[in-house]
Amino acid sequence: MFSRTRRTIAASAAVLGLGIGSAVWATTAASAAPSSAPPACTSANLVVWVNVDRGQSALGTEYYPLEFTNVSNHTCRVRGYPGVSATSATGKQLGDAAGRQGIWPPAWVNIVAGGTVHALFGYGAAEVSTSNCKPKTASFLKVFAPNQTSALHAFFDYQSCTSSHHPYLFVSVIRPGSAI
Repeated sequence: MFSRTRRTIAASAAVLGLGIGSAVWATTAASAAPSSAPPACTSANLVVWVNVDRGQSALGTEYYPLEFTNVSNHTCRVRGYPGVSATSATGKQLGDAAGRQGIWPPAWVNIVAGGTVHALFGYGAAEVSTSNCKPKTASFLKVFAPNQTSALHAFFDYQSCTSSHHPYLFVSVIRPGSAI
């Protein structure tokens, strides 16, 4: 009986020691593992364009994928809202910058080399048609990728508001994929 108790205690100690050793090994291995997150995309890594072929309309607003394509030779990532405003051919901003639409929460999105992701871009066509908007034809969208200070440009030859405080452009966070 004494021998049986000793064996039970020895087996319990061995299992406990194995469990503690495994936990220490797992913690050490996890903390020593290199971060596998790719670097943030810079403006130099990206080109941007409005995918008018995939547009949809609802209640006077037209929605298009605002596409971001990674032209670098490595995977990079983005998180959040792009900054968007319409500009004239000379680069003058027309009206207010796009408002943010909180449809989805911001999340990191990896873009493989040559891959494309999108933000949902809304154009309030009904708002632009009002006389107090002072419409003028835009030539481009000036787009800032999240957390970037260098602008990208996408063709956008639509009527745009020139007066301030008249929201007619909207944008969501960047999402995986290249379509709405």
